[in-house]
Amino acid sequence: MAISTIRNAALAMLVGGVMGFSASNAMADEVVLRDGSVYTGTIVSQTRRQVIIDTVVSGIRTRITLDRRECKSIVRGETPTTTPAVEGVPTGIPTIGGGRKIEEDAAPVILKREGYDLIMEVPMEGVFGQDIYPLSVENTLEWAAERGVTDVVFRMNSPGGEVWASEEIVEIMADYADKFRYHALIEHAISATIWPSFFCDTITMAPGATFGGAVVFMTDDTGSAEVDKKMTSIMAAKLAASAEANGHSPYLVKAMMLSEEAVYAVRRGGEWVLTNEIPTEGDYETIDGPDTVLTLTAADAAKYGIVTAIDDRSMEAFTEVQGIIDWDHVVDEPTEIADEANAECKALRSKLLGTIISFYREQGVWAGRSSIRGSAAALQNMRRQLGRYKSHLRKAEKLSMDAITSSFEQVIEVDYWETEIEIRMQELRNSRRP
Repeated sequence: MAISTIRNAALAMLVGGVMGFSASNAMADEVVLRDGSVYTGTIVSQTRRQVIIDTVVSGIRTRITLDRRECKSIVRGETPTTTPAVEGVPTGIPTIGGGRKIEEDAAPVILKREGYDLIMEVPMEGVFGQDIYPLSVENTLEWAAERGVTDVVFRMNSPGGEVWASEEIVEIMADYADKFRYHALIEHAISATIWPSFFCDTITMAPGATFGGAVVFMTDDTGSAEVDKKMTSIMAAKLAASAEANGHSPYLVKAMMLSEEAVYAVRRGGEWVLTNEIPTEGDYETIDGPDTVLTLTAADAAKYGIVTAIDDRSMEAFTEVQGIIDWDHVVDEPTEIADEANAECKALRSKLLGTIISFYREQGVWAGRSSIRGSAAALQNMRRQLGRYKSHLRKAEKLSMDAITSSFEQVIEVDYWETEIEIRMQELRNSRRP
């Protein structure tokens, strides 16, 4: 056999061995930490706080929980297509299957210039829990953390919405609080919008803006006015403590949420000081008395030093009043990221509601018991809808919206209905026996 033929055959074996190696590992996941550590195996769970991966350490298969914030990149699916360098054999032989999905950039682009603050604008437009979802904030903050953003400006124009979404957004903001300065730029921030507003380091109001009016309406009332009032009071106290920790008056929060709360401004040393009790001395003004819920205009809020007011809605006006001199501004990519996340969550919300409606429609058919066959078909359909519902809830947890069902008027009690459907199916099977 010619030497060239032998060489070609040997190279073919080497290539085949490399491709075989790639194929055998094609389904592995990979997590790379910021310290350079690499874990390869199967990711079994992933949230914004942690990643759990089945892997092999020192020859022993084990399950490891990793801090999500320490992860530099997460790769799902095929492993990297890098192959060992062999003389005479091209490197980078592609794996079969077309590559891999990269959930984070392994080498993110750093946008910040030396000596400049980098401002990222995040839109909060629409209704919380219906148009605005926690995932949009989570994804934009994660993107910002990798690219040198120093200031995050939440441009708020919302009539409020569902408290679960606002509370979850604040939790996400807390996870990244050591990385950014948070700013609320309010066009309108009503009801649930005050949650993220009061978590920000600064609050700025645009011309004609309104802020407050956060009466909480709960879909799962206890039926007792006294108990429901107490629940709202507890929620107000929790938010007031958060606001105070971020340098804002707790009295404002309570006045915005509870009609019986009041807030007054007392003139001391040339400045207004806020209190919830009627002053016994000195000049004071009533910002909001008992029996009403506080909603501030930009002019009033600025007058009492509650917020900073600007003459127009531009970022130039915002940076001027905040004393940010040298700055860059990134808008398009965060907006696209937020829009994509909100669209995904909105689609899942629609599926959840549709599944609930279908389930109870079938439950009504079953309850009618028009015939054994009809009841059996309805129970089978209920079982299918129950399976879809459970699947949607699992996805909701991954999308940081697992608390969404608290906003629905009707939900499916999974444990109860799993047992009930099985019992009723067994009854039908027994009734068919001779």
